[in-house]
Amino acid sequence: MATTLSSAITTCLQRVRLSTSVSVHQDQARKYLSLAAAEIFPLVPWDFLDRTTTFLTTETFTLSGTVGAFTSGETITGGASGSTAVVDHYDATNSKVYVYTISAAFTASETITGGSSEATATYASTAETRVYTPVSGPVTNWWSFHDVTNEYPLEIVGPDLYDLADIDRSETGKVVAVYIAGLDADTGYPVIELYRTPGTTNETIRVRYRMDIAEWGSGDDGTTLMALGISRIFESVILYGAEALYLEQERHYSAAKLAWANKARALRAAIENNRRNQGSRRYPARESGGRGADLTINVGTDLASAA
Repeated sequence: MATTLSSAITTCLQRVRLSTSVSVHQDQARKYLSLAAAEIFPLVPWDFLDRTTTFLTTETFTLSGTVGAFTSGETITGGASGSTAVVDHYDATNSKVYVYTISAAFTASETITGGSSEATATYASTAETRVYTPVSGPVTNWWSFHDVTNEYPLEIVGPDLYDLADIDRSETGKVVAVYIAGLDADTGYPVIELYRTPGTTNETIRVRYRMDIAEWGSGDDGTTLMALGISRIFESVILYGAEALYLEQERHYSAAKLAWANKARALRAAIENNRRNQGSRRYPARESGGRGADLTINVGTDLASAA
């Protein structure tokens, strides 16, 4: 049976000899489990945190007077123009709908209607979408971006190169680079900016990244640790870590030392397993001579050295 966050909380409280039915104890155990995970994740490039997702290039419709909520995947239709588009997602906070596969231009001030949601709104304007939020959660590392539709790898660039490439943000066309632009002010999720601004919708961009795990709340109690991003071999590591933190809180320092030792043992096993998860990777020691030794080349009176 898969371990849920609730069962991990129960086990933690049992190990520190506290009531498993007191909500204050449950909240504290949940907090310590989350802290134990956050403390350990930066130590090693854990393979189970690696993720792959895709997103579509879109256009942004600015709306007003929205009634209801547009839903992803539905087709919206302009009342006057008869133009159609497919909804990627709807931003109720900013009254914008992101769409792809647009049949023709929509008309200013016309009413648009959702096919399945039956939501309505007044269409105001259209703009190509430059800023995207491909991951609905925290990210610690972005590994790569790839334009799948055009079979083209995208370069990750810093702010200087990104700004110099297109100062007024006016270029549209084929995407060649990605800038990691911080966090969205409304959702707190990481955002990226594309260069160039995509000139075509419904093109697929693949993203590889390393996820982070947000602090768990009571709403996560029924979710398995694996679904929350915790590999099976990692469960005991965070459990012993949470137990140690709780025992220190309760001033049981001798018992806490044992819990820390258990955590260290479980962590070593998890690290060893992580090393083997992507094939037979080897890390040979650097040789002091022979193949792999430092290279020195003498050319005339000049000396060139390469490590």
